[in-house]
Amino acid sequence: MPQIRWAIVGTGYIANEFAKGMQVVDDAVLSAVVSRSTASGKTFAQKYGCEKIYTDYERMLALEEIDVVYIATPNDCHYTYILPALEKGIPVLCEKPMVDNQRQLDTVIEKAREKKVFLMEGMWTRCFPAVIEARNWIQKGKIGKPLTVHSSFDIKPDIDDWQPWKGGLGHAAGALRDVGIYSLAMAFMVFPEEPQKVYHTMKSNGEVDEAFRMLLDYGDGNAAFVGGAFNQIGNLDTQITGEKGRIILGPEFWHPTTATLIYNDGTMEKYMETYPATGFQFEIMAVQECLRNGETECSRFTLEETRNIGALIEKTRKEWGIFYHSDREDNEEI
Repeated sequence: MPQIRWAIVGTGYIANEFAKGMQVVDDAVLSAVVSRSTASGKTFAQKYGCEKIYTDYERMLALEEIDVVYIATPNDCHYTYILPALEKGIPVLCEKPMVDNQRQLDTVIEKAREKKVFLMEGMWTRCFPAVIEARNWIQKGKIGKPLTVHSSFDIKPDIDDWQPWKGGLGHAAGALRDVGIYSLAMAFMVFPEEPQKVYHTMKSNGEVDEAFRMLLDYGDGNAAFVGGAFNQIGNLDTQITGEKGRIILGPEFWHPTTATLIYNDGTMEKYMETYPATGFQFEIMAVQECLRNGETECSRFTLEETRNIGALIEKTRKEWGIFYHSDREDNEEI
């Protein structure tokens, strides 16, 4: 596979950021664009040097020779785009949250395993060099036994930058699933085991959560304090504390340039990796490596982690009384 041929589904903000990342990966080729409208598809394709534009997704899958599909549509559309690609044996990288609930997740994972085809939820954070270095430090025991994680993705977008669908039931949205999932991924990176107890609180906007806080209790005093919000700006670093020291990832932990290791005696190690474009190139390169190696999932963010984090999110939002249209297929009485 001298080049990896990508199809991008969606032409919004995240799709643009992803395409910018592709431009700095020499062997990544944008072969097809799928959009709801020809006009937006043509604008996107011309911007990133692609000639094939489709408004019919399944027609694109049937006609184009592509190696992988990247899905960057609103949350509630993901499931219906993932399954047709997997059915045809085409690998899929799908933006987080990958699907709406565990029923859908079980279905897509089972289909990927049946077809022996690659599937990954787009937790791009796990692919950044600074995060990989932090994981190496933890695995090498440099901070000793991990004790706590503090991670919160709190933003307050200007009205011109806000995507209203992220705050509504219609697209299976909410702060927990949109930004909080990054904080949870930090907790699960440090503490892969299931928490023994979970405590949480949230502020509703009348439809979904616009801010939440969560305490994951792993027993013996070990805990993760995570959160996410659309209505406030907080500390955007992640701090991982162990017996011998602590690690700080930032300045925005979901796409960090820097990992800092501070030992208890005050001495430090620092890893810095500035990067061109948007940073999506690290995820793109990780996926391409998996495809070339014939792997069906990525070790940076496994399907088991997707399943465990998704289960916690679903249980929590339902305890808050947040149910999506797709949940009604599980229980018609909702």
